[in-house]
Amino acid sequence: LFSSNPTPGEILNLSDNDRFPDFFLVGAPRCGTTALSRYLSRNPQICFSRPKEPHYFARTDYIPEISELRSNYLDRCFSHCTSSHRMLGDGSVSYLHIPGAIERILHFNPMAKFIVQVRNPLKMLPSYHLRMQFLLQEDQADIQKAWELQPARMRGENIPKRFLDPRLLYYSEVTKFGAQIERLFELAGRERTHVIVFDDFANDTAGTYRSLLKFLEVDDDGQTDFERRFESQMYRYRWLQELLFVPATSNGKIVETFQQRSRKYNPDGTKKMSFIKRLTRLNKVLKSPDPLPPQMADTLREALRPDMQHLSGLLDRDLSHW
Repeated sequence: LFSSNPTPGEILNLSDNDRFPDFFLVGAPRCGTTALSRYLSRNPQICFSRPKEPHYFARTDYIPEISELRSNYLDRCFSHCTSSHRMLGDGSVSYLHIPGAIERILHFNPMAKFIVQVRNPLKMLPSYHLRMQFLLQEDQADIQKAWELQPARMRGENIPKRFLDPRLLYYSEVTKFGAQIERLFELAGRERTHVIVFDDFANDTAGTYRSLLKFLEVDDDGQTDFERRFESQMYRYRWLQELLFVPATSNGKIVETFQQRSRKYNPDGTKKMSFIKRLTRLNKVLKSPDPLPPQMADTLREALRPDMQHLSGLLDRDLSHW
């Protein structure tokens, strides 16, 4: 078990040679987590998982054995970790809303820290719906119809044939930030949870980043260039997207996508422009999510109002303008 004052990298039930993540950027999706993870990964004291979102603790409903944890997660996602890295981080945005994920993390590191980014759900939802289409997890292009399909999908009906987890399409649950953060506070503690409101992140990225470094207890690396490069995307050809992005399964376990298996890294962490990488880029097109139809926006605003009020209370912040 952990000592009374565990140090970064100290692990429950793991050997001295293993290092388990010290912090998790758990969501919410489409709230700036990709940009934030990029900034954190550039800090020389932080080792961020590759890929950014392993979703390892959301893909299983049991506590993995140490050998499985090591081979399927630690060795794959943190092989680039060195002694100079003081903190290890994972950026899987499914952990916030998938039941059991936080508990499985805390089993291995009871002192793990958690970072949450939240955004006006009426702006987050169209972006999230488009992202699910890009990842081939959603086959309904009309967001209102996708929202109305939730009851059927919760019964196991109308599920896209290539889905990984139908819970990713429970849009009403994904957008309940208040309930999710309250549960995280209960499990991990407020003192080990850092919540970032997207408005602050967009308006003062540098200040938000430095405040986060204090929470993580790592040194300020002096970054001043916080580029924004992560626009919403869609694919040109579905058949090519299926080849590049859809994971296969083997004996009930996820096998990495062709694009992930073909990704290579230089020692300094930069990515080589492989043929697969070029092909992946060529198949992407920038696409802004369509705004919610006015009637649907009114319906969602009313449906989500109690949770948004709850979130305002938890954060002691007026979010009524959302």
